[in-house]
Amino acid sequence: MRNFNEKYSLVRVLHALVSGEELDVYIDGFPFYMDVRFAQFTPYIYVPEGNHIFSVYLKDERDSPLSEVSIDVKNDELITAAIIEKNDKVDILPIPEKMGVPEDNTSKIKFVHLVPEAPNVNILMGGEEIFNNVGYTDYTEYENVPIGEYKMDIELTENKKTVLSNLVNINPNRIYTFYVIGISPNIDMIQTLDGATFLQ
Repeated sequence: MRNFNEKYSLVRVLHALVSGEELDVYIDGFPFYMDVRFAQFTPYIYVPEGNHIFSVYLKDERDSPLSEVSIDVKNDELITAAIIEKNDKVDILPIPEKMGVPEDNTSKIKFVHLVPEAPNVNILMGGEEIFNNVGYTDYTEYENVPIGEYKMDIELTENKKTVLSNLVNINPNRIYTFYVIGISPNIDMIQTLDGATFLQ
C-alpha cells in the first residue's frame, strides 16, 4: 500500500444518479472504474495530488461525457466523489472524509443528502435529533455517537413528517457516513464505513 507521504490520496466514486444507467468513470482520460451501478461505491483508488478531470460516461460509450468536472485532490485526503443530478445536469460532488479513528468505544457519523428535489431534512437517532435542516447536496460535520443499535429516522424539517426509518448498528472505533439516495418517495439510506476505518 502506498504511503500518503508519497503525495497520494484515496478516492472512491458513488453512483447516486437516479436515472440508474450503468456508468464508466475516467480520470484525465484514463479508466478509473467501469460498469458502476446505481447505489454502488467503487473501491478506494490512489490518486496523486493535483487537479484532475473526472469524466462520467454511459457504459461503453465514449462519444460525449455526461459530465466532466475538475477536482483538486490534495495530499493526505480521503474523498467520495458522488455522481449526482444538479440543475438538470449530471455533476460530481466531492465529499471529504475525516482522517483518524475515534477511540474509547465511540464512533463518528455524518449524513449526506443526495435525493434531488427533496426538501430539507432532520436526522434523529434513538429519538434524539443529531442533524437538522440538511439540504440537497449538503453533508454534515461528524458527530460522536456511542456504540449500539439505534432507530434512525429521517424527517422533513418543515413539518416533522418521518419519511424513512432504519435500524442501524454503530460498532466501536469506526467512522460512518450515511448517504440518502433515490427520488421521493422511493428513497434509501446507505450506511458506509469511511476509508480511514481501513487505514488503522
